[in-house]
Amino acid sequence: MSPVNTRYSPLTTIKSWFGCWLNERWRAEAVLRLGVGSWLDLCNRSEHLKPDALSGGRICEWKDSSFLTVCRVFPDVGERLLRHCLTQWPVRLNFDPTPCLSKSASASVLVAIGGRERLPQFHLALAALRAQSYQALEVIVIEQGPYPSLQSALPADVRYKHDFVVDGTPFNKSRALNLAAALAQGEFFLIHDGDFVVPTDYVAEVVRSLGRASGVRPARFIFYLDHSSTDSAIQSRAIPPHGSIEYVTQNTPCPMGLRRSTYSEIGGHDESFLGWGGEDTEFLSRLRTHSVAEGGWLPVIHLWHPSAPKKINGDRNRAEQNALLSLPPQERIERLTAASHSRTNLNSGDST
Repeated sequence: MSPVNTRYSPLTTIKSWFGCWLNERWRAEAVLRLGVGSWLDLCNRSEHLKPDALSGGRICEWKDSSFLTVCRVFPDVGERLLRHCLTQWPVRLNFDPTPCLSKSASASVLVAIGGRERLPQFHLALAALRAQSYQALEVIVIEQGPYPSLQSALPADVRYKHDFVVDGTPFNKSRALNLAAALAQGEFFLIHDGDFVVPTDYVAEVVRSLGRASGVRPARFIFYLDHSSTDSAIQSRAIPPHGSIEYVTQNTPCPMGLRRSTYSEIGGHDESFLGWGGEDTEFLSRLRTHSVAEGGWLPVIHLWHPSAPKKINGDRNRAEQNALLSLPPQERIERLTAASHSRTNLNSGDST
């Protein structure tokens, strides 16, 4: 096989091709071809993993998220790795309009969305959530925008609320998630993106781990389907068995799960973030004031869509994120819990 172009690297040199074989690919082939070892233990040569006693997954001792090199240099490995993971953690999709989600849930999936632009992807993500093996589950969708556009397009058993903002106002994921949390019934919260497709046992596994920790980071790898494979999934209403993978990431701050009480205790999400980026990393830093199962053990599929403007231009709210992270977590928690109590008191006054 000759070196190939990838989205995030120039033409791979012969040196990097052999370097990847010597350091990463042989480990992947041992797992995928010979069944020796676990896919959980695959990582980049500069990274180190350790087992997580709380989740059973692997903690990647690396500050930020990273691309899995072997899948970047050899894209077919990403496709094969996903197929291998799905044999252990299969995905099922439920498009049946018959209500199946619980009216007395113990687990609440919180989703923020900004209109119909990614609705086809969102339908797939919802179908995976509605096929979960965990029965006591609700899905709460907060649509943020100048007018409601999604309610009639969602299954009847999905809880929906429109969050009005003036046209042109930047999307505020944190505000939407705080609204979802206020509506939630469950003891356990799962922070979810509308472009994630998860295995059928995903919610059950997150709830299991939350019996041993206040928070959990369940995703070991996130597999980014490319444009054509995502289109195929949308049209066929199924994850393509040989879908092409743009890249595979690890150690990302989202998705995550936590207890309802913990969400309140750390002040919820910080609504000062406008547009894409920063809020999940800042939230995780406060979550770490409690016990967190940091080791991921589940595969997650990310569906392709056009990138957000702040991701394209490299902004990603980095300045806001770094400014907040320079403050002690407890100081931020005290500020946010005070603001949350003020909002609660104001809303109570409006209702009387």
